[in-house]
Amino acid sequence: MTIKVGFENLPAPIVIHLQDSITTWSAKPHVYHVTQLIYCLRKAWYRRVHPERVKWSLRSLWNVYRGSAFDKKWTSLFKTHQRNYRAKRRGITITGTLDFVYDDGEGPVLYDLKMPTNVELKKIYGAGQGYRRQVQAYLALAHLNRELTDVHVARVLMVGSDVVVEDVSEWTDMLVAYLWPRAFVLDAALRVGSPVSLPPAEEGWECSDDPEGVPYCLADPHFRKTCEMAKRARTEFQL
Repeated sequence: MTIKVGFENLPAPIVIHLQDSITTWSAKPHVYHVTQLIYCLRKAWYRRVHPERVKWSLRSLWNVYRGSAFDKKWTSLFKTHQRNYRAKRRGITITGTLDFVYDDGEGPVLYDLKMPTNVELKKIYGAGQGYRRQVQAYLALAHLNRELTDVHVARVLMVGSDVVVEDVSEWTDMLVAYLWPRAFVLDAALRVGSPVSLPPAEEGWECSDDPEGVPYCLADPHFRKTCEMAKRARTEFQL
């Protein structure tokens, strides 16, 4: 009996299909999706300017593909779903699409559906900063567009080997305090053709392996331990 384990064992046509599902996404000048702004700005810059330097593992491709497939199937079950919102300022546009809104009898809630690689860790540590900020951003964009004004609760629905749900507090000034500053930084870097600097270690461990090969954990001993711990936790999430 011969048993092989690993995503590298996928047949080539499936691999190509997964790759095409990512590379066919088009980026418009000065238009940035919420997911580009809440994670690593440096990688967001490279994905636009030098996409060949940002490698997608087969597992990462599968994770994105699987999440997209479930989004289309499940979110359409709800009356309010896949609604896109935009915010414009100084020639820059921030865009984001919520998954769905559902009222289970206790008031309407904005949901974001996630398919994390390891849902067991989510039981321990919760949704994580990225997931939380993403659903907060969708709610902030909806309110800016004068929609869903009766919704003040956001929820991350994580599905895998089990189901984990986390309620997230509304961040009323998120656009001004967080998203717009990051959008301006990324846009300015793209205008001048210089990549965004590596973030402080305590804020940017999600940058992972830098496209230029620069260690992302800074030498500052105060933050070095925090960064290395976060790096190990991130690796465990991918297992």
